[in-house]
Amino acid sequence: MKQKKRNVSRMTVFRRWNNKGYAVFNSLKRVVKIGCLMAIYLRFANHDVLAARVGADTTSVTQRIDLNEITVSADLPAETYSNISRVVVSVTPKEIERAAVSSVNELLEYASNIDIRQRGTNATQADVSVRGSSFDQVLILLNGINITDPQTGHHNLNLPIDLSAIDHIEILKGPGSWKFGPGAFGGAINFITKAPDQTFIQAGLEGGQYATFSEKATSSFHTGTLNHFLTVNNSSSDGYINNTDYRVSNIFYHGNLIKDQTTSSVQLGYTDTGFGSNSFYSAKYPDQYEALKTLFTSFSVKTAVQNVRIEPNVYFRRKNDCFHLFRQNPGKSTNYHTVDVWGSNLLFTFQQGISGVVSLGFDLRTESIWSNTLGELTENPVKSPMNDTITLNYSHSRTNFSSFLGYKRYFDKLTVNAGMNLTRNSDLNFKWFIYPGVDLSYQLSGTSSISASVNKTMRMPTYTDLYYKSATNEGNPSLSPEEAIGYELGFQNRNRFLKFSATGFYSQGKNMIDWVKENLNDKWKTVNYTSLNTIGSELSANANLDRIFPGQPVFHSLKVDYTFLYQKKPATTLISYYALNYLKHRIDVNLNHSVWKNVEASWHFSYQNRNGQYEKVVDKVSQGLVDYEPFWLCDLKISYRLSGWNFYGSANNLFNVNYYDIGNIQQPGRWFKVGIIKKFEIG
Repeated sequence: MKQKKRNVSRMTVFRRWNNKGYAVFNSLKRVVKIGCLMAIYLRFANHDVLAARVGADTTSVTQRIDLNEITVSADLPAETYSNISRVVVSVTPKEIERAAVSSVNELLEYASNIDIRQRGTNATQADVSVRGSSFDQVLILLNGINITDPQTGHHNLNLPIDLSAIDHIEILKGPGSWKFGPGAFGGAINFITKAPDQTFIQAGLEGGQYATFSEKATSSFHTGTLNHFLTVNNSSSDGYINNTDYRVSNIFYHGNLIKDQTTSSVQLGYTDTGFGSNSFYSAKYPDQYEALKTLFTSFSVKTAVQNVRIEPNVYFRRKNDCFHLFRQNPGKSTNYHTVDVWGSNLLFTFQQGISGVVSLGFDLRTESIWSNTLGELTENPVKSPMNDTITLNYSHSRTNFSSFLGYKRYFDKLTVNAGMNLTRNSDLNFKWFIYPGVDLSYQLSGTSSISASVNKTMRMPTYTDLYYKSATNEGNPSLSPEEAIGYELGFQNRNRFLKFSATGFYSQGKNMIDWVKENLNDKWKTVNYTSLNTIGSELSANANLDRIFPGQPVFHSLKVDYTFLYQKKPATTLISYYALNYLKHRIDVNLNHSVWKNVEASWHFSYQNRNGQYEKVVDKVSQGLVDYEPFWLCDLKISYRLSGWNFYGSANNLFNVNYYDIGNIQQPGRWFKVGIIKKFEIG
């Protein structure tokens, strides 16, 4: 079959969330600890304040203030937590420091209503879901740049950064296509790296059971007005059961140049990962192995001309993927893929007086794949960068163009934020698709508010959805894009003692994509469901025990989250691999307290009750369908800090519970680790 020729061009992305160095709080000339306020969302919600002080250098500021104690204001109307019209979540620097985790994947387990279905430990592979979405329906960003993988959502968390590089994580729940374009179907997650003020070098070592070992180094320094941040990490383990070993190496650089009213930023990351993939994609083939090498770079500029803020950027991501179905016989059933993503964006923000902001953006994104299995037969095959004896004779390329128009208006206690996204894709014959949305917020008092939103969204099928073929799977090149309309109603209250929120949401999805089969002996095939509806609720309470019980020196904070989900699809006899396998009930409890002097303990308890079934396989033989069993998990971290030294020990799955996140992939039992971190400040 003759391949359709497609131009692989550069793109423009306006879906930029916050980069700490250029946050709305530049106008205050101080760094603000954002707490639950999402700086990513403010990228579009608060462009009026953003434009107020473009050139402020936040790296020179030393004061930090807690958002729940102040009203953030500048030359324009005050922007408070109550004005945020969507439910947004932040994993804060303090929460990251206290968490008993060794990787970004594990850290996301601590965020409410974020379902992390681990395949491998540490930073190997995990599927991320927001409010019952599939792992392909979540947009992933690094410092505001879209790094979502078009081949498969299984690789969306293949990040070029270590946990030590992350300052905080910002999470938008629910559809967001009118702001961020196609891809923000179930939500969006933005990883914000550190931008330290001071010059320092930090080094750390960690070791534990199963020959677990990691070494990492972080450095921050300045050359004139150019600020540098660099991290290097290497980790490995022999694995907790057969064929679960891994090795992960990362290097990441982020530089900022601030001159007059213009800020330029460059980031460069590389990750090299290899891991035993015991039953990752099929329990009938437990000897799988996968290796990934990913390069990512971006360049951004931010400037202002009078009351107009201008933000162009370009980025590139290349991922090389090698998958062996039989690790001990790599010449048989091996897949090689090279995936390139080019992007560029241009965002204009116009300030209208003191009560209005207009945002206009343009986005161009091209996604290309060369493979020995995925795509259409090409007339111009290439050699695999991971094995020059392998010819990649299949390919596909598609280009997506989006334009965005948004308007935010302040009316005393009411805030209206509305917008529209116009999208066209080369795989859809460049037809125009419109995705509108509106977010409302009303301030009831100085500490409480209600919010409501309606948003329409879409997602293009991944290349795995379209083309993947194996002994157990078969893709479908005729898949249509998924579409949904999401509704949300929320209440928030924040005071110096307690932060509380309650949210209800409902999503109507059509053409939803899933892997299904009619009988257990059939292949898994991708199909579009006619509909899939989701209804749910979230409750969150975060108590500041230091203030509620002043004078007591032991207990510091207590956070409790509860989530309920229910999904309904059309009646069918098809067996589903992913759809309807969601967390119906989830409870998370985090407690932080002192033990003795500089010794601190952090507990994380999690209850998970997953809806759905999976095909149980024992010794490569099917045992039929079984239900997921609910379980409780407990993690503990104890830290001791003294004179720049941090000694810690952690225990994951403290009570050695036997549990499954996905099908037959057994999760680790009790796992002990110890570590040491030392920070050397310079100058």
